[in-house]
Amino acid sequence: MVTPLATAFFVVTCFAARASGHPSAWVQEPVLKDSELEPPTGPLKSDAAAGGAPEPAAIPAAALPAGAVPEGARPEGGKAPTGRAPTLPPRERVRWSWLTHPLSPTPSQFQVRKGKSPHRVLPLPSVRSQPGIGLMLGANISYAYRRKEGDPNRIYMIFESRVSLKKVQDHSFFIRLRDLLRREEVFELAVLGYVDPVFPYFGIGNNNNLEGIDLQARYYQTHLNTVGGSLTYQHPLWLLPARGDRPAGLLRSYAGLAYYADRVKPYDNSLLSAEHPAADLNARRGLIRLGLTWDRRDNEWSPGKGSLFDVIVDNAGPWTGSTDAWGRFSANFRTYWTLGVDKLVLAHRLSFDALWGDPPLVPLGEFGGLLPTDGLGGAAAGRGWMRRRYIGRLKAFGSLELRFEPLELKVRRHTLGIGLKGFVDLGVVAGRMQDLPKHWHVSGGTGLQVIWDRFAVLRLDAGFSRESFGIYFINEHAF
Repeated sequence: MVTPLATAFFVVTCFAARASGHPSAWVQEPVLKDSELEPPTGPLKSDAAAGGAPEPAAIPAAALPAGAVPEGARPEGGKAPTGRAPTLPPRERVRWSWLTHPLSPTPSQFQVRKGKSPHRVLPLPSVRSQPGIGLMLGANISYAYRRKEGDPNRIYMIFESRVSLKKVQDHSFFIRLRDLLRREEVFELAVLGYVDPVFPYFGIGNNNNLEGIDLQARYYQTHLNTVGGSLTYQHPLWLLPARGDRPAGLLRSYAGLAYYADRVKPYDNSLLSAEHPAADLNARRGLIRLGLTWDRRDNEWSPGKGSLFDVIVDNAGPWTGSTDAWGRFSANFRTYWTLGVDKLVLAHRLSFDALWGDPPLVPLGEFGGLLPTDGLGGAAAGRGWMRRRYIGRLKAFGSLELRFEPLELKVRRHTLGIGLKGFVDLGVVAGRMQDLPKHWHVSGGTGLQVIWDRFAVLRLDAGFSRESFGIYFINEHAF
């Protein structure tokens, strides 16, 4: 029994010494042979009989290593030189590296400094607002894991639930897993449920000027319920190493499946019921998605330099569970430049979306890609225009945004950035390619932005167009 107890006590003592931080605790030092030890010559302490130690004695120079005695001063015949005795060089204390991480033979390369956790959890009240939807209230909780500051999020997850004053409901769950297989791949899973009793419809390809008309009247609305989800995978193809202050770039192939069910119920005497009096507008949208992505951003949520490109083709038909056969080609190019200082960023977006076949109502007012968004018109594309003001088979959009973050505050271990922005949006919509440049829709405005740890973004934009203006409060950048 004594030996196991002594062994356990010895192990606990070693760990306690390691945790105490004393430099003399548990070190690995060379041990002299018995023949190299000098017998004690100094007088014993008064308590020697009780186990006291002798006074330290001078170490003979002959016992010193070669480097410890200056050249020409080495004694001959074992005689000590006269004068002041040389001192021993400090011994190198080599700590046992395995104690840094008891489960690993070497310290973890992903070890973070004390107080800097790689896990970030941010529960927030969710407040959104834009014309046609009204004020949306709810909550969201975000989780992100990144090994060190500046790295992409290895895991990002968000759950949101919101309801607007106009009874629009938006419930969603999204998770992104990066480098799960140690191949720099990306998995994404999204599930959503959407109820919109004020879903806008202004006609397909309606480029007429509606200034002075109540665009939120029931005549331009319908009722839409949508449920569905998607699963996508991005596989790395080619890596461009980082150069100087420019981040590394990664080309990936993109493949995914998506399925949505839309239930459309036009109101009586509305524009949609007038244009499609007997049509069944309910639709199932099963999609097979293939494409390429290029990601060279220095940060996912608030990039200051780099680019994000995606080119994706969607195919739908009876073979995918869709009500109708149709397809979509979408291309999105987002670029970010730092103008002299890190806090001044010029962001640029170009998007193109083309539909063929017999597309249902919802895709006619969307820009496809990695994250489909409403357009043209709304919080993401065409701020200042009513949501989904211009819809059609062919859509093109460009946006230029200047972001300036002059104020940065420290909130305990976190960083809170406060900035300003100005933007210009430009878009075109048509049914045929030759008609695309005939009608240009311009809007612009300014806004405020708040960035928490470059992980969560809140923006307040004010957009203006010839027909309307909009105030947008959203928890992410427009692009």
